[in-house]
Amino acid sequence: MEKIHLIVDLKKCVGCYNCMIACKDEHVGNSWLPYTDEQQKHGQKWINPIKFERGAVPHTEIGFVTKLCQHCRKAPCATSRPEVISRRKDGVVIIDAKKAKGDKSLVDSCPYGMISWNEELETAQKCTMCAHLLDDGWKEPRCVGACPLRALRMVRCEDEEFERMVRDLLLKPLTDGSNAPRVMYRNLYKKDTCFIAGALALHDGEIKRTAEGAEVELRLGGELLTKVRADFFGEFKIDRIPQKSGTFELTCKLSGYKPIVTEVTVEESSPCLETMYFEKN
Repeated sequence: MEKIHLIVDLKKCVGCYNCMIACKDEHVGNSWLPYTDEQQKHGQKWINPIKFERGAVPHTEIGFVTKLCQHCRKAPCATSRPEVISRRKDGVVIIDAKKAKGDKSLVDSCPYGMISWNEELETAQKCTMCAHLLDDGWKEPRCVGACPLRALRMVRCEDEEFERMVRDLLLKPLTDGSNAPRVMYRNLYKKDTCFIAGALALHDGEIKRTAEGAEVELRLGGELLTKVRADFFGEFKIDRIPQKSGTFELTCKLSGYKPIVTEVTVEESSPCLETMYFEKN
């Protein structure tokens, strides 16, 4: 049977929060029982783009990782409370609104922190993937339809077909994948890895010029890992470097000038280098 899956692309998300607003618009003040009761206006975020930062001035990057219920095939919440939380045939995980009443312990059953407590109704709630709309013939939930850059994408297919998409698109789970989530992330490296960035320049008489086109080589333990070229501004960036991966050797080359060789250590954050100047041979 076809199941519902969601793909979140970190490269496309700009943090407009349209998904969160659409979720609020659909659920605040609206009761969609038996799927879910109305969402609390404040304090609840069933979908939440969380901002993160990479790098350091002047080479910085801001991104967003959108968190929501992962609708896991091995959902810890459903395992711990099967009489309250169930999985539909299409894979969507639903909390029984009546049975969840007064049971605040349900909040702690989600390892992603995406079950929230409605203080007004005294019940546990979460994303339903807008199941009430899907059952009414809608092609996608409100959050997906409201995303202007399509950073969210709903896919309805067999699990085997989605597994092929996971391989082809290099999708990753938000954590270790042990819960078999149906929400998968594209370009998650932007959150989980580091980059090395810097700028290259040269002195042309009294004028400072960018070293456009300079070649930058990255080595670890003497092994060449990658090569990039400086752009029009003399800037370069080498991405997808694992955290705490050691000390790298950076060699910068430009015809007619002495090579620049320096060491860069990658810890938990992205190291950004000060402008380096070539000297003539």
